[in-house]
Amino acid sequence: MAEAVIIRGTSLNISVTTDYHRAFLLITPPQGGECTVTCEEVMKALREKGVKYNINEEEIKEILERKIFINQIAVASWSQPVDGTDGKITYKFPMETDLVPQIKEDNTVDYKNLGFIRYVKKGTVIAEITPPTEGQCGYDVRGVPIRQRLGKPASYKLGENVELSEDGLTLVAAESGHLAYEYGGFNVFTTVTVNQDIDASTGNIEFAGDVIIKGDVTEGFKVSSAQNITVTGNVSGAALEAGGDIVVKSGITNSTVTAHGSITAQFCEYSRLTADGSVTAQMLVVCTCYAGAELNASKAVSGGKYTCLNNGTAGSLGSKTYAKTEVVIGDNAMIAEEKAGLEKRITEIDKQVLQCTQIIDFLNEKLKQLKKIPPEKEEMRGKAIKTKYTLQAEKKQVISRIQDIDERLAVKQFLRFDVRGVVYPGVKVILSGSTYTVEGEMRRVSFHLNEEGELQAMPL
Repeated sequence: MAEAVIIRGTSLNISVTTDYHRAFLLITPPQGGECTVTCEEVMKALREKGVKYNINEEEIKEILERKIFINQIAVASWSQPVDGTDGKITYKFPMETDLVPQIKEDNTVDYKNLGFIRYVKKGTVIAEITPPTEGQCGYDVRGVPIRQRLGKPASYKLGENVELSEDGLTLVAAESGHLAYEYGGFNVFTTVTVNQDIDASTGNIEFAGDVIIKGDVTEGFKVSSAQNITVTGNVSGAALEAGGDIVVKSGITNSTVTAHGSITAQFCEYSRLTADGSVTAQMLVVCTCYAGAELNASKAVSGGKYTCLNNGTAGSLGSKTYAKTEVVIGDNAMIAEEKAGLEKRITEIDKQVLQCTQIIDFLNEKLKQLKKIPPEKEEMRGKAIKTKYTLQAEKKQVISRIQDIDERLAVKQFLRFDVRGVVYPGVKVILSGSTYTVEGEMRRVSFHLNEEGELQAMPL
C-alpha cells in the first residue's frame, strides 16, 4: 500500500506492509526546489494514513535534517506479542517406588524391609505448582492489538486425600497415610491394600492405618499396623501385630499374632496368639493363647495353653491322644501365677541379701582390724551395701504386690467355659485359683464355680 501526501510541493509517499508490521516513508522534494516539510507535518500525515503506533520520530527528524530523500526508510514498526509460559507441576516424590534392601548400621543388608509403604504425614508437600504467565499483548503499526498466546495452567489430578493449598502453589497431604501414584495422580491412602502375597517381593509391611493383604503372609515376614489388619489368605511362619483387630480369612500356622483388639481366624496351629480383646476361631491346635476378653473355638481346642479373662466356649476340648491342654479362665488365675512368681522372687532376694550381708560383715571386720582395706575391697564393700539396700527395697514392693493379689484372690470370679462336644481326659481347667483335671471323657459340660466357690464340671 502506498499513497502520496503533497505538502508545499514535497511528496510524502507512505507505505505499510500487508501484515501492518512496518510502515515506510519516502520523501521526494519539489523539482528544483527545497523540502520545507516539518517533522510535525510528517507525523500528522502518518497518523492520517493510519500509522499511529510506535512511530520513530527521531528517525523522521534525522531524515529531514540530513535530507535523506529518494530512499524508502522504515519509520514505524510493530511490537511483537510475548506468549505466556505454561504452568508446570514439580513432584517431590517419584511416581514409582523402588523396593530396595536397606543397609543397616552394621553394614549388613536387610532384605525384608524394602520400603513398600511410603508413609507421609498430614500437611506434607507432595508437589509444587508453577502458575502460568499471561505474556504480553503486541500491536501493529495501526495500534491494533495482536493477542499473545496465554500460558496454560499445569495439568494435575487431585487424588484421594490430596488437596490444593490456599495459595494454589502446592499439593499437600490432607491426611497421614501411604503415598502412591495411582489412577493418574498421587493419593494418600489411609488404608493400604496389598494385592499379592507378603514375601521377598514386598518385604515387611509397617503402616499407621489399616492394612489389607489380598494373599498370604509367608514365612519370615512381618505385617504391623497401628490400626487393623485383614489377611484374605494364610499366615505361615510369620508375625502380625496390630493396634486394633486382626482378621485372617484362612489359617494361622507357626506364627506370632498380637492385637490390641481382637483376633479372628478360621484355624490356628502351633502359634502364639495375644489379644487384648477376644480370640475367635473354628479350631485352636497346640497354641499359646491369651485373650483379654472371650475365647471361642466353634470346633475344637486341642493341645496348648489358653487364657481368657472372660467366658469361653469350645466345640471340643483336648484330644483322643491326650494332648496336654490347659485352659485358664479369669484374671484371678493369672494373678495367682504372678503371686507364685513373686514368692519365688522373694526367695531369690533373701539369698542375695544374705550373700551381700556376709561380704559386708567380712569386710567390716577387716576394716576394724586393719583400720584400712585396699581400694578394690572398699569398692566391693560399697557395692555390696548399695545392692543390699536395693534388694530390700524391692522385697518391700514385692510383698506389697502379694498382699494386693491376696485381696483380689479372696474375691471369686463366677465365669464359665462351656464345651458343647467332648472333653477328653488330661484337660486341665483353672478358675479363681481352683484347678479341675479331667480324668474321664465328658460331653456337653460347663466349667464354673458352684455356690461354695468350688470349680466343677456341670452338664450344659
